[in-house]
Amino acid sequence: MLAALVLGCALLAGCGGGGRGQPSGGIHAKLAYSEGGGLRVVEAPAGGGADLAGIRANDVIIAINGTSVRELDYQTIVEKLRGPVGSNVQLDVFRGGEVRTVTVMRQAYTK
Repeated sequence: MLAALVLGCALLAGCGGGGRGQPSGGIHAKLAYSEGGGLRVVEAPAGGGADLAGIRANDVIIAINGTSVRELDYQTIVEKLRGPVGSNVQLDVFRGGEVRTVTVMRQAYTK
């Protein structure tokens, strides 16, 4: 069963800066906790960082920068996915029985 907590709002909203005086960006995907452990992609809006990196709805993110999402709490997940605009984050994505590593460039949040 899909957990009731949906991460999408926090990951798509432009909350706070990226630190060090740089604007904050993110991967532009709506995510939810997956029953099997991981983050299920609910939506990867067209033209966003996740979409451009080839991430699709129903992919499951199992690691962020090499750290299993099972080891991370909600706040840490958000912090790892956000960062300075133009910086990259590596995601291990499970799709169709295979795991692949995808690099996503963080993009600026728009309203």
